[in-house]
Amino acid sequence: MHWIKRAFVLFLLLWSGVSLAQTIDAMRLSETPSSGVRFVADLDDKADVKVFRLENPSRLVMDFSRTRFGQKIAPLSPTGFIKGFRTGQPNAQTARIVLDLPAFELTEKHFLLSPQTGKNWRFVLDIDKVKKNKTSPKETAIPSKKSIPTKKIIVLDPGHGGQDPGAISISGKYEKDLTLKMAKETKVLLEKQGYKVVLTRDKDFYIPLRGRIKKAHEANADLFISIHADSAKNKTAQGLSIYTISETASDKEAAALAERENKADILFGMDLTDYQPEVGNILIDFAKKYAMDQSSIYADFVVDEMKKEVNLREKAHRFAGFVVLKSPNIPSVLLEMGYLSNPKEDKLMQRADYRKKLGMALTKAVNAYFKKLAD
Repeated sequence: MHWIKRAFVLFLLLWSGVSLAQTIDAMRLSETPSSGVRFVADLDDKADVKVFRLENPSRLVMDFSRTRFGQKIAPLSPTGFIKGFRTGQPNAQTARIVLDLPAFELTEKHFLLSPQTGKNWRFVLDIDKVKKNKTSPKETAIPSKKSIPTKKIIVLDPGHGGQDPGAISISGKYEKDLTLKMAKETKVLLEKQGYKVVLTRDKDFYIPLRGRIKKAHEANADLFISIHADSAKNKTAQGLSIYTISETASDKEAAALAERENKADILFGMDLTDYQPEVGNILIDFAKKYAMDQSSIYADFVVDEMKKEVNLREKAHRFAGFVVLKSPNIPSVLLEMGYLSNPKEDKLMQRADYRKKLGMALTKAVNAYFKKLAD
């Protein structure tokens, strides 16, 4: 995966015909009179910037949306109490800057300055030590991941709905109702961890596959999780599985399952209006490869967490051509919670405590995934 990301970033930097919306032309890091540190980035246009804190080790992350680094940008050295400084391109349209922070409490504020005579747009970030004799650290410290103002966005997609009941369990329960319960319960668990969670549906109504993908893009999702329950003629079939996208299915059963779920075949979501046609095709290929890699990383974390709690299928991480996973720029997985055609698993999935086990495992996998992504 890493060589793909490096090649993609190099491609963005060297292709003269490609231009994201903004470019970071210069960066500065300096000490302030108050013994704090100021970071400044010069931009050729206004940019949307997400700033958030990560712990263990302590880091401050700045993500510049639809932005790239200029070719002549100079590297920076640690200054003041900043222990390290690095840049990266975590996806096709984000320029990331990371500051390594010390262990003591800090306050942070940031703002965007509009152009003045002879100057471009400037993003300014000020970091200072907490003044202990004034406001308490709990009120002034840079918020931890649980309370960051800009949160990672998870879209949960309860499968089926409305006139489409999905599978019908051996006890007569509908898959569409079970997936909605699971999504709502998992939403609560993820929100307690500080994530913003969007449901593609919160009631019993039908959404076409194109609409589910559209909702993920409208939410600017960082991760998409589609929730389903399986069914088979063989009543002994059992076990949880998780799928990621592949045009080549991992087995005949995976191919058949994808064919049952799919009602349309569409690649949706990337805005390539700023690119030349031939460049757009290359960017789609890079983005698809990146999203597929990231989807597999998250799926593997899910398997690691789920196997501690519940029964898994053999080779639980599987591959198939699910349309709902075909967004080229959002890491996406499809969870099959088990078999509604199996009497034992049917009863388990109707239980709130069992679904909570699944939700907790999904949440732990989300934490592990974003931690790896930030490293």
